[in-house]
Amino acid sequence: MKQTKRLKLSRWQTLDHFFIVLFILFIPGLTLYSLFEIYVTETYEGVRTTDELIVTAWPWIIPAVAFYFIQKRRLRFREVKVECSDQEFQEAIERTAKEYEWQIELNDNNIFRAYRPWNWTGSWGEMVTIIKDKDRLYLNSICDPNKMSSVASFGWNKRNIDTFLKNLIDVKKDIPIQEKIEKPENVWTFKKIIIRLLAYPFCLFLIGLGVYMIFNPVNWKSQGAGIGAMAIAGIYLYSDLKMIMKNKNTNAQQRI
Repeated sequence: MKQTKRLKLSRWQTLDHFFIVLFILFIPGLTLYSLFEIYVTETYEGVRTTDELIVTAWPWIIPAVAFYFIQKRRLRFREVKVECSDQEFQEAIERTAKEYEWQIELNDNNIFRAYRPWNWTGSWGEMVTIIKDKDRLYLNSICDPNKMSSVASFGWNKRNIDTFLKNLIDVKKDIPIQEKIEKPENVWTFKKIIIRLLAYPFCLFLIGLGVYMIFNPVNWKSQGAGIGAMAIAGIYLYSDLKMIMKNKNTNAQQRI
């Protein structure tokens, strides 16, 4: 992993990590099956033409490819040049593990791995991996690939790494542990607003399309595609709205 600077996962972990790609490709997969029936087995019973099938399927390829590269990029290690003793490293680990309730799986002279459990923060939990080298650290945090597949950590992946590095700097500077005041994440950044302006209408379109395909099915495959479209949109809307409500409640409690 030090040579490739990329996190290595088991087969099942890899499948879980990239599951969103397979999930999005479900509808194109149904289209491919229909094309197989048309050109190979000649058993196709649908009413859509080949062109109509292709037009329905290709828009799903774009988000699938995008999520593939997003998930692949998340396997990259963050490289930080820093020299620290084993004692300093372990002290930083202890501070971060106590703060975020990390469950340590491995901690030796070469590699550290821990899991942050689910605690009603929107994320199912994360897997944190830190590789120690002579004068640098390789750090990575991804959604826990041993749990239900997820593509959103709601900021926790970045928070895991940033908090550990801050604690390591504090330890090297002999700064004692300070009481942490949780600051709510800004959910209304320009980037997130633009994403919502694009994603929300698309999700509503998917839900409407899904309802139409369920109540006006051409065959069983169109009903399955409708359910898949509604599930994709529903998962995103639920996760994003849950994050917004949590942020709103945190701000209200701090004002009180």
